[in-house]
Amino acid sequence: MAATVELLIADAEDLILGALLAPQWGVYLNGVPVIQPASVAASLLPFGVSAALADVSAIAGLIGGGGIQPAVASTVEFEFAQDWPISNYPQEQGAFQSYNKVTLPFDVKLRLAGGGSLGSAQAFLTTCLAVANSFSLFDIVTPELTFTSCSVAHVSYQRKADRGATLIVVDLWFQQINVASSTTFQNTQQPGNASATSLSNVQPQTPNQQVDQAFSGYTVH
Repeated sequence: MAATVELLIADAEDLILGALLAPQWGVYLNGVPVIQPASVAASLLPFGVSAALADVSAIAGLIGGGGIQPAVASTVEFEFAQDWPISNYPQEQGAFQSYNKVTLPFDVKLRLAGGGSLGSAQAFLTTCLAVANSFSLFDIVTPELTFTSCSVAHVSYQRKADRGATLIVVDLWFQQINVASSTTFQNTQQPGNASATSLSNVQPQTPNQQVDQAFSGYTVH
């Protein structure tokens, strides 16, 4: 009997550890899973490891909306794209020279499938729309790479009869957000080395009598 219990415990530990170490897909916010694979959640919940799912109030506080539930979904499609435009200028006899290369923000397109019960479908759609409306920056986790600092630029979802009445497919298109550093100002020891600072708009002034007489003979055409 003791040996059987030990085997059952070992199997449970292997299953939980395997789920935790399995290649992850998901949308994360500050390290908290907002949307994660249904297979991981399903394998963890029967053993009481509900902590693997983020707390509902924590997700709501991070996203900035009430009643947001962590959602589970299957990743149907994943697409990554990024461009590096190269600037050229023409030379003689049809030749050209490249002089610059610009790194543009990348795009990540996720197609997620979720649904099941009415409550699960509502939580899935509510979370997807909350992610789309949020100004927060999310991380897109894949088995190979993690794409950080992403915000949703497009969301759409569809239901088709040939996919079942309860299956909902949502497209989330993310775009990388380059966060610019803020500029700080401080006083310098040598005032002559300080950069120019705009104080206000320059107001027109009435010229004095000497200046008025000096330019009285000129006519503006």
